[in-house]
Amino acid sequence: MANHSVLSGARVLRLSSLLCVLTMLIFVAACGGSGTSNNAAPSGLKNRAFISNVYSGNLQIVDTQNDTTADTTETTNSAGQIVPGVPVTITVSSTLTLEAESPDHTLTAVYDPSTLSVFFITNSSETVAGNGALGSATSQLLFSSDSSTIYAPEPNLPVAGSRMGGIEAFSSSNYDLLASYNVPSVSSLALSPSGQYLLAFAGNSDSLWLINLTASTVTPVEVPGFARPINAFFSTDSNTAYVLNCGKECGSSSQASVAFFDIPSKTITGTVPVGGASVGLLNGTTLYVAGSPVPTGKTSTFDAVNVGNMTRLTGTSVQIGDGFHTTMALTGSNNKLYIGAITCSNTVTGCLSVVNVSTNTYNPALPPRGAITSLLAIPNRNVVYAIEGGLLDIYNSDNNTLQTPSTLVFTGALYAIVQVDQ
Repeated sequence: MANHSVLSGARVLRLSSLLCVLTMLIFVAACGGSGTSNNAAPSGLKNRAFISNVYSGNLQIVDTQNDTTADTTETTNSAGQIVPGVPVTITVSSTLTLEAESPDHTLTAVYDPSTLSVFFITNSSETVAGNGALGSATSQLLFSSDSSTIYAPEPNLPVAGSRMGGIEAFSSSNYDLLASYNVPSVSSLALSPSGQYLLAFAGNSDSLWLINLTASTVTPVEVPGFARPINAFFSTDSNTAYVLNCGKECGSSSQASVAFFDIPSKTITGTVPVGGASVGLLNGTTLYVAGSPVPTGKTSTFDAVNVGNMTRLTGTSVQIGDGFHTTMALTGSNNKLYIGAITCSNTVTGCLSVVNVSTNTYNPALPPRGAITSLLAIPNRNVVYAIEGGLLDIYNSDNNTLQTPSTLVFTGALYAIVQVDQ
């Protein structure tokens, strides 16, 4: 999914003015008990999340069980003053945005849009293993199910004798280009659990492209009949895809829906109308869907769909905060679904919405804090990390309030977050 980083000027000013004080807070919190282990990695943290930093080109490292960093050793300057340590980071490149972790949890791929490069981080050592160069810009990184390959959709990839757009596949071991598949204007991808079927979506099309990666000749097959499909989720046997039809919000003449696509026969077997469908999350047999039934900025909705019997569980679509929604995170114990938008009015209410999926009700609106580029529900805690307006905000999901005080403040603008230690 396309993501964009927006850092509020007011928040940058706040960050700059409080930098010295917050650096000391980080130091004190880390010394007070960041969970460490005998991990050979420099940070020594046990429950790591990696956060990409747009400005520094580093990955920040956080222990998500106690919200702390590991700091470098304090030093003394020439005047005899103690200089506190700073958070240990992984130096990668000049700027970083997208992240993806391999299914076997050994690698994290990160994207530098300034050099069109994908860097591979060895999680155990917190070091850069290597990188591959893309042919053009991408808005998604997707690992194969066996962690051997990473796919990048590139809408403007030059293709000889054809329309621009293609998927590049890189080896995660030697970083070489393995294959390139021509899909005009391709913007996003979805991969079946078996690793056999890759679905590709273009932002300006009512078709999807089906790619059988196990075929003797791998060729994208265009399948029409959708309504600006944007993403998909799969049955456990990988034979059915639950396709999000973004609908009118993405430029189609048809409304948003969830389409049930039988992959072997390449046919749509049914659809369930929803209010909007720009983002989704599959939890068992329930697919949570959010989006806008009209162009972004007016009204946005949440729906729940039972994919087992193709019925909608929300009798009426639940109104949520406005914007173009691209990310979700579901807490494990209190059933709170956090829904983030990369654009919204961000005036009275913000770009983050929360729905209690036990009752399918919208929680009270949250204040404006900027675009949401990434969300992470923390395992074993009622806590959600949100990259919001370029900063890390930590929410208590019991009452949707910010952790106070937050000691995890980093210089620069943050973008994406992944939990490395599972």
